[in-house]
Amino acid sequence: MRFPSGSSARVMGRALAACLALAVVTAAAAKAPGPPPVPAPDWPSGCEPDRMREDLAGADSADVSRACGNLRLPWAYRGPLGRGTALHFYGRREADPAWVARVASMLLDSAGVDTIYRAPGAEVSCEHTKPAPVYLVRFRHAGRTTNVLVRFDLGAALVFASNEPLGLLRLGARADSLWAMLAEPLFDDPQLRQPPPHATDSLFDRAHALGDTVIADVPPHQLARATHMPDYPEEAQRRGIEGTVFVLTRVGVDGAVHDAVVHAGPVLLQDVALETVWNMRFSPAKSHGTKVEVWTMVPVTYHAH
Repeated sequence: MRFPSGSSARVMGRALAACLALAVVTAAAAKAPGPPPVPAPDWPSGCEPDRMREDLAGADSADVSRACGNLRLPWAYRGPLGRGTALHFYGRREADPAWVARVASMLLDSAGVDTIYRAPGAEVSCEHTKPAPVYLVRFRHAGRTTNVLVRFDLGAALVFASNEPLGLLRLGARADSLWAMLAEPLFDDPQLRQPPPHATDSLFDRAHALGDTVIADVPPHQLARATHMPDYPEEAQRRGIEGTVFVLTRVGVDGAVHDAVVHAGPVLLQDVALETVWNMRFSPAKSHGTKVEVWTMVPVTYHAH
């Protein structure tokens, strides 16, 4: 079986016009025994140009920040136990409407939208003495927030809304202009007073937002029940909400959960599902007898009483 691993390398998936869709192998059910769980919903394409254009072109306000932390799947919520593996931003500044219109127009002036999964995952230090050329612009339109994670190291902008990936824009020659534009609201950022960094475009040739593709002949298996099972949310019980939350889970060579994000499932059950998965232990996946770190889909099912 092919699994996405936890480090960066080549893209996996299938072509969808100009976009790629991520294929993830589904693991055993989180709760057993019982009937087989329903299959996970299709993974989003990560390429939604119409939605992207609607949100950016109609934006009426925005703020700008430095960004750091986990740049893998930055649109995904990891729950309270996953704060250490989340995307962080700081030094936020509001932008004026004219700036918002200029930047949105420049971003949309692109030959095409690629799938967001083309971008390599990365960890960026949040130490202010070691800033990376990564910024977050949050556009607001019609009560929605559309995030643009600008990675000058890649020469690309990753666009996502909440848990929904919308696409990747190559900046090309526009990177210098965007660098200068960011310096307007972030006027006290010393890095933006320097020349923009040179983008390493070759990273796209071996990149995937989740990581390397590895061949695992032995998938990860849950060893036992989670060490902590949170209470069924009172509001979910009161409203009779039940179902399966699918959690994309990174299992390390030590069998511990190193990252967990919700793929799909009832909103009121997502926090408890994440808490459950973060407390799970697995036997690690193996490739030709060697333990490997992989991502796998873990379904957690809840029944209202």
